[in-house]
Amino acid sequence: MKSFESFKGVIYAVISSSTFGLIPLFAVPPVLAGMPVNSVVFYRFFFSAIAIGLVLILKKIDFRISRREFAMLCVLGILYASTSLILTSSYFYIPSGTATTIHFLYPVVVSLIMALMFKEQSSMLLYGAVVLAIGGVYMLSGVQQGAEVNVIGYLMAFSTVLTYAGYLVIVNRSCINRMNGLKATFWVLTMGMVIFFFNTMIQDGYISGFPDTKSVIQVLMLALLSTLVSDLTLILAIQRIGSTITAILGCMEPLTAVCMGAIFLGEKCSLTQGVGVLIILCAVILVIYSSKKKKANC
Repeated sequence: MKSFESFKGVIYAVISSSTFGLIPLFAVPPVLAGMPVNSVVFYRFFFSAIAIGLVLILKKIDFRISRREFAMLCVLGILYASTSLILTSSYFYIPSGTATTIHFLYPVVVSLIMALMFKEQSSMLLYGAVVLAIGGVYMLSGVQQGAEVNVIGYLMAFSTVLTYAGYLVIVNRSCINRMNGLKATFWVLTMGMVIFFFNTMIQDGYISGFPDTKSVIQVLMLALLSTLVSDLTLILAIQRIGSTITAILGCMEPLTAVCMGAIFLGEKCSLTQGVGVLIILCAVILVIYSSKKKKANC
């Protein structure tokens, strides 16, 4: 049974990172069409919170949470909202591939935090998977082909490494790890929605409307697929396989971004990127093998 739960956790982690990888595909076009970044991110959390709230009502799941859970969810909401806003904004300062590569340093930070602060034992296979995953993402992004140097963009991308790593660790090591996945996701998204409402009103003074029907569809897809589905499966993955393995499997995020760009945006996939894809797949296989080996030794 434990082995099956671990396998489900790996699948959830792959789904989560893959749907996260669709964020630029849905978020950038509305901004280019004239919507402020703050409004796009607000609608992302607004629609996803409403959708999962309806699911909770249909499933008759209790919305109530304890004071301790509320405090943890507030922290998680701030960390997740910060990651979302800063990473999306960094796309307009540096190439998205560069931002993604920098952001993907978070598995290293998660591994270090879990090992140093919580004494989590990690095998050499997992450390090897981390190295492979980061190397694969580097090749996938095309950073070696030259990227625009923008200090603000780089600082923004680096800050998301810390905020997202903190988010993953807290979900794993707090009372949220024992909550119902749907309810935990609802409250994280609701916290994010509230944060972005005030952020948008303070910075822009208003919530922007949609410039066209296409933008409405793109923001809805951003909210339902790249937020609701990705956040829910992320929490479910952490509850089953922990934050370290979940973080490493996040390598599917840039892989998805490159594949979607090639399929829907007509972007070319170079030989270097193809090698990056193979390296990432090897990292995923290493994680799965390591997980199975760990369970077998228990």
